[in-house]
Amino acid sequence: MLFNKLLLSSCLLPGKTSYTENGVEINIKPSSGETILFFLIDNQSNPNCKLRQILGLEQEGMKICDLIVFYAKESKRIICFVELKGGDVKTATEQVITTYTYFKKSLKQSELSLNFIAKAYIKSNSSVPQEIDKYKQELKQTFGEGNYDISKNSDLGNFLRGVEYQPKGKSKKK
Repeated sequence: MLFNKLLLSSCLLPGKTSYTENGVEINIKPSSGETILFFLIDNQSNPNCKLRQILGLEQEGMKICDLIVFYAKESKRIICFVELKGGDVKTATEQVITTYTYFKKSLKQSELSLNFIAKAYIKSNSSVPQEIDKYKQELKQTFGEGNYDISKNSDLGNFLRGVEYQPKGKSKKK
């Protein structure tokens, strides 16, 4: 099964709840009762991870996202496909969608009925491109309303937990 291979492979980053690539960071601070697992799946960053081959993504030119983050609390199970980019949101969108599509296909081949929420998170340090709405629409079609984000925020916690983002600043007086 796919998760056995992920857990037992070199993709798992044991004890890690943060990752940085090319100056772009993602992190989460676990709360009580949460299980969080980071899997570094991009073979350019982690050549020992063979998820690309397992999913059938070894065709030339196919790119996968950087991380899969597994989040669990009580009965909630989330698999989040994460891409860290200094720019190029278009490629990042393609990467998370491609990885999820092949991941889902591989899960369907196993005869288990797995109950999880798929999410996508693109962490970008660059300014937001004008076509951002187009990319968000593509993510919405694949992952559903509220299950995707393109953000400069390094903290993945609120997104995985389903907490609405509140911009920092002055609070409004009542």
